[in-house]
Amino acid sequence: MNPFESNGFSSIIVWICGAGGCFFVGLAIWIVTAILGRRKETKQQTNNDELRKRGVTAPAVVVSARKGMERNLYETHELRIDYVVDVQPEGRPSFRQSFQYWSERRGFIAIAGELVGEAGRKIWVTYDPNNPSQMIFEHYEEEHQKIIGQQELEARRLEFNKLAQINDEIRKLGEGAEAVITKVDDLDLPYPLKGSRAMRLYFDITPKSGAVFQSETYALITDTALGKYSVGKRIYVKFDPRKLERVALDSEKNKSLQ
Repeated sequence: MNPFESNGFSSIIVWICGAGGCFFVGLAIWIVTAILGRRKETKQQTNNDELRKRGVTAPAVVVSARKGMERNLYETHELRIDYVVDVQPEGRPSFRQSFQYWSERRGFIAIAGELVGEAGRKIWVTYDPNNPSQMIFEHYEEEHQKIIGQQELEARRLEFNKLAQINDEIRKLGEGAEAVITKVDDLDLPYPLKGSRAMRLYFDITPKSGAVFQSETYALITDTALGKYSVGKRIYVKFDPRKLERVALDSEKNKSLQ
């Protein structure tokens, strides 16, 4: 008798194939669910960003916060919170509005559906002034100053980055010269991921031809190079001969300086 035709072995083969089939079907379902969840998450983020562009951000007091359904979206577990809030926009009449918010935060306790500790809390929301039912939760009041500070920091970084792009153009087309640093201003604008900070530097510049002139520039200086770019140090710059106020550090030549 062929051992491969025995009932016991056939049952094992069928069980393994069945298990394997279930595994691959389950894997396929997980992948499809993850893709759809990611798309839904991205679409929601896009909708929120568009609402922030046209909307009004204002404080609100929670009247009610009820626990809704839960879901697993992509790699996150979320709880729907059904809010009723009294919105208090500056310079506009207060109004009451209900909206839903999906939160990743854990540790909520609900009694009879009402989330403990939420009623009476001050939060910040953004809503469409033409349709207040389109509303999103932003953050709690105690987080507000920190978040506003971070937003202001990002706005300042955006403006500084525009200046950095101009400096890149000057480095490509400008005329080289030596310069002595006469003043340095720390702009209180850190770039932690680059280990750098934004600075404003003032110079006495000595061109290869012509008289010494004063100018300045904005630059991102690494924390380890602060000594190199201190007052009195002689460095290399590039400048636009047609517009002497357009100056940039000659980063390549300055690498060899101590």
